[in-house]
Amino acid sequence: MSKHLLCLTIDTDPDGLSGIVTNRQTLKWSGLEHLQNLPETLGNIPISWFVRADGQLESILGSATYLLERYASLWTTVRSAGHELAWHPHLYRQLKPEDEATLIAHPNEASEELDRLWGTVRTVLPATSFRNGEGWHSPETYATIERLGFRCDSTAIPGRKGAAGHPMNWEGVPNQPYFPSPTDMQKAGRERSLLELPMNTWMVKALHDTAPRLRYINPAVHSKIFANALRNWENTRTFSPSTLHIWVMIFHPDEVSPAQGEDGLYSRSTSDLSANLACFLENLQRAGQEVEWVTVAQAADRWRQHQEQIR
Repeated sequence: MSKHLLCLTIDTDPDGLSGIVTNRQTLKWSGLEHLQNLPETLGNIPISWFVRADGQLESILGSATYLLERYASLWTTVRSAGHELAWHPHLYRQLKPEDEATLIAHPNEASEELDRLWGTVRTVLPATSFRNGEGWHSPETYATIERLGFRCDSTAIPGRKGAAGHPMNWEGVPNQPYFPSPTDMQKAGRERSLLELPMNTWMVKALHDTAPRLRYINPAVHSKIFANALRNWENTRTFSPSTLHIWVMIFHPDEVSPAQGEDGLYSRSTSDLSANLACFLENLQRAGQEVEWVTVAQAADRWRQHQEQIR
């Protein structure tokens, strides 16, 4: 019997940022407002909340830690329930609301911005897990996060590559934890202090797709779409009894917010979210697998322990 650790993660991005088109200008969080009762709805599932804290919030809203301050009571509640708070900056440059928000993609400039921001963010958010906005890293930014003391990164999206000019490239990356090479994020290297826990990917066919596409495991999609993806995954997967498997799922607040209106991928429903999570769990249990919900930080610690045991 294999052991499977399931991680539910939320990127607390503003409404409408992630979609067919990336809208970097948006800075409203009605979706997050809708999630105030989510911990109670999901019961004993611990969540890793990747909280936005970055230079865009600093420039436009007055504080890099704007969300941590505005929703302080929510963070207190989820922490007391055993959830995890993690850091999720979007490295944008936008000095004024009327300016276009542009990605800080140069590795050295991005590393300097991470250094600068963490000096402020660390006083409010004592996180050990990190996820870079828009799903990209370079060897330089990864090394910076490692130097800042983070133990777990969950930015990789195995098999995905950004559009022309975008720095995201995870082609060839494993769909399970690995230590990236110091010179090439796409290759595994020797053990280091910062472990990569990718956002796991599988094939998903939205209503507007002509064929399935590689997407990260998102439990906020329509239940029928999720069930089809799960069925296809079940038909192709193999589990080694000696292996610890980690599955990192991700969704965004607006993807379960009714106010956004359903589309060909998202039902905008917390009930569908709950049903999909239960479906994933039950699928593994029916296959005779041992399953447990944990935070990303807990999964990283357990993976390290497991590696020590099998050496």
